[in-house]
Formats: sequence, C-alpha cells, structure tokens
Amino acid sequence: MVKRKYVTNYSIENIAQSIVRDNLTGKKYSQEDKKQLFNEQLRLLKRFPRLNEIICLEHIHAYDIPWAKRIARLSIVPPQIVVVDSRIQDMCYLPHWTFYGSGEGSFSRCAGVGAFSCCPPFNPKAEKVQSLLDKADMFIVLQSKPGSMFSSGDPSGQFRVLNRLADEINSFLGKGTVVQKFGGGPCFACYPEVCEGGGKCKAPKLKVPSLEGMGICVDQLCKDLVFLTGDEKWKITWIKGFGTPDQKPKRMKGTAGLAIKLAI
Repeated sequence: MVKRKYVTNYSIENIAQSIVRDNLTGKKYSQEDKKQLFNEQLRLLKRFPRLNEIICLEHIHAYDIPWAKRIARLSIVPPQIVVVDSRIQDMCYLPHWTFYGSGEGSFSRCAGVGAFSCCPPFNPKAEKVQSLLDKADMFIVLQSKPGSMFSSGDPSGQFRVLNRLADEINSFLGKGTVVQKFGGGPCFACYPEVCEGGGKCKAPKLKVPSLEGMGICVDQLCKDLVFLTGDEKWKITWIKGFGTPDQKPKRMKGTAGLAIKLAI
C-alpha cells in the first residue's frame, strides 16, 4: 500500500496546495504535460505578432500610468492548467488580525468580502469562472515588483493598466478577445470614487475582480510559472501578520491576468 504525505499545518500555502491536490485540474496534468502545453502556447503566440507587440513589457512600461512601470514580468500560461476552485474563494472569508493606524486592531475576514462588488459573494462562482477559462486559448499573467499595496500612490493604477491592455488587445484582435480580466486584490477601478457595494457597479466595463476572489489559486499559478519559465522570481511569499506592525515581509507583489480567446 502506497503511503501518501498530507500537509498538516495551516499555513496559507499549505491550505492552497491541499486544495490543488484535491482539485480535478490539479490532479490532471503532470509537469511534462504542462511543459508540452506551454510549448504549444509559445508556438501559438508566434502566429499573432501584433499580440506579441502589445504584451511586450517595453510597450506596457510606456503607458502614461505610473503603475505600469512596476510590472516586472509577464508570461503566458495554458488556461487548461489554471486551478479554479470554490474553496479558494472561501479563503477570502478566513479571519486574520488587521491593524490600520493605531488601536487594538480587529480579527475578521478580508474587508472586501460583502463590501466590494467584485468580491465574494458578488462575483461569479468558480464553475462560471471555469467555463470562461474553458473558452480561452491563452492566459496572460503579469506580476509587479515588490512594494506596498499602493506604492504608486494610486490604488486604481493596476486596474487602469489592465483595462488599457485589454482595450488594446480587443481593438487589434477583435471585440471579445479578452474573455475575462483578473486583478491582484480588490477592485479599485473607480478610485477615488467609493465602490457602490452590494453587487452593484457604476462602471461594469472597467471592473476587475481579483484572481483569488474568482477562485484561481495564485499560489499554484506562480509555482507553475516558475517551472515553465525557469524564473524563480515568479514565486510568491505568503505574508504573515498582514496589516499588523509585525507584518513579514513588509512588501508584496501583485499578480494579475487576462484570459483571451483567439481567432484560430
């Protein structure tokens, strides 16, 4: 009888990896399968030279949006291997200590849950997100340099970059090429205006739900990128004591993505 090793502690990484090991997509593809699919993606990308030009870091860094220059790396990932699971969405509800300013702080779930209209329970369920990825031919992933959540001084910067990039892709490759946009953290597309909340949105064409809030396992996504690209910098370090005086590490990387459907 084969003995299996199970992760027994409750770090965020281990919880995420336990979900991956219990997910159909997580079980389906070997490392060899992933590499083969990735190579097929690279060959597919060569057939769309204009897309290559648009998703070039040099091109994106030229945007007149300060946050654009924070993007450190960009790659494609086969959408088939992206793990989507409702239990990743459930993790948004996990309580943790947060301290903003002075005071005793509070022990509760992410403040975006039930408040922002792009956070659970208002965003699509994992099954719907999976259906969107099933339509996609390519998944583009961007990751920023380490910094504070709002290093640029403009919380909307990330979302302005993603919307501009999506608009360019749709403009040159056809309306509807971008199947879905995914941000890193709660949507601030309307900043400095406050989110209407309650599932309502004053600018639905601009809203960008988070990867995690849509059920995508960012931990596994970045682990796959390390393997596929050979770049260890894709790896993420889970923050301990987020928002507290003892937070480690002090800086974080933002990971975002676009699922696209190509005319092939």
